[in-house]
Amino acid sequence: MFNCNFRYRYLGLMSFVFSMTLVVLPAAAQDHSGGHMMHGGHGGHGMIIKGVEKFSTTAYEGGPKTRPVDRRPPPAMTGNPVEGKILAFDRKKGRCLTCHIMGADTDQPGNVGPNLSSYGTQGRSEAEVFQQVWDARANNQDTMMPPFGTNDLLTEQEVIHIVSYLKTLKTPVPEPARPEADDEISIFVAGEDLTMADIYIEQGEQVFKQPGNNGRSCKSCHAPGKKKGPELVGVAATYPKYDSNSERIISLEDRIGLCRDTYMNSDPYRLGSSNSNLLSSYVKFLSRRVPVNIVTDGPAADAIERGKSTFFKKTGQLNFSCADCHNKAGGKWLRGQELSIIKEGGVHSGTAPTWPRHFVAGHDLGLISLQQRIRHCQTVTRTNPLKLGSQEYTEMELYMTVLANGQPMLAPTKSKLRGEE
Repeated sequence: MFNCNFRYRYLGLMSFVFSMTLVVLPAAAQDHSGGHMMHGGHGGHGMIIKGVEKFSTTAYEGGPKTRPVDRRPPPAMTGNPVEGKILAFDRKKGRCLTCHIMGADTDQPGNVGPNLSSYGTQGRSEAEVFQQVWDARANNQDTMMPPFGTNDLLTEQEVIHIVSYLKTLKTPVPEPARPEADDEISIFVAGEDLTMADIYIEQGEQVFKQPGNNGRSCKSCHAPGKKKGPELVGVAATYPKYDSNSERIISLEDRIGLCRDTYMNSDPYRLGSSNSNLLSSYVKFLSRRVPVNIVTDGPAADAIERGKSTFFKKTGQLNFSCADCHNKAGGKWLRGQELSIIKEGGVHSGTAPTWPRHFVAGHDLGLISLQQRIRHCQTVTRTNPLKLGSQEYTEMELYMTVLANGQPMLAPTKSKLRGEE
């Protein structure tokens, strides 16, 4: 059953996702081998926006640098407040309602940024307001406000129009009533909550039993009573982890791929594919409710720090980091979407062991991995994403999973929208 509060989460996610979608790159640029969306199978989703390749990414080396702060006076142009309002409300331009309360005629505004409904009474000069919209980093290097002018989101004339509109906002508008904040991760747990995601456990078990090129399957080594490999209860709760043979941090999906190559004479499943997500879901299901136990010392220590730095790194055309939304602004609202709190001791710090998840965000993405979710976030926030399985994504997954140490392994799960029972 659904109640009226369902619309807050669903419409909010739709507005945020759709606000980031303009032009799709040619199909050749979306091939997985090049590290771009779409990645197919059950989890294929997302669109790369033309032009985002000009902006910084989460890559450790290479690629464009973050553009320097652009301080400039307002141009000698006349603004039109009517045009400014259109631009401010446009989800492809100013997208101001994503973060701000503005006039009384706005629907589901966010509260990540300050309430702007009486901004026109604050006596700010045109130069000050223009700079704030053009590149707010001139006033606060750690701001969540995108550098609209510097990063080619708005032209000088468009910013002047928005400045003119902001000057007309003189009547305070209170923050709208919100549904009560979630006090836990909003998911259905497959196999426990009788959700449509239950099928993934059954399908994952079938992949577990499927023979490779030499006739051996995962079950050949890991079924109870077999002596070729360990029983898998609790194993998934220790990944990602350092692998001494490959001398790097590997995810559970990487470990499965190594097993297929070494013991089954078979190619690893493509990361993000249906079989990869189903099999990792099943292996994690075998560790259901086992506390996450990620090793944090030794070679993992430096990797965790790199993953944390990536989580906090501002990237892309919008100059956002994961931490902007899920640490600094955690618990606030982007339009109708409440931001989860993913940090040490945060309400949603246990999110990592809930993936793979049947994820719904305005549209149904099917069963996707945590790294696919990271890529999806980067795509909608206009950061050119990296390849699944890259060192950067795997070490960010490691950092996020460390935050969940001691919390239960719950994957696979399904998104629970607000108001959904």
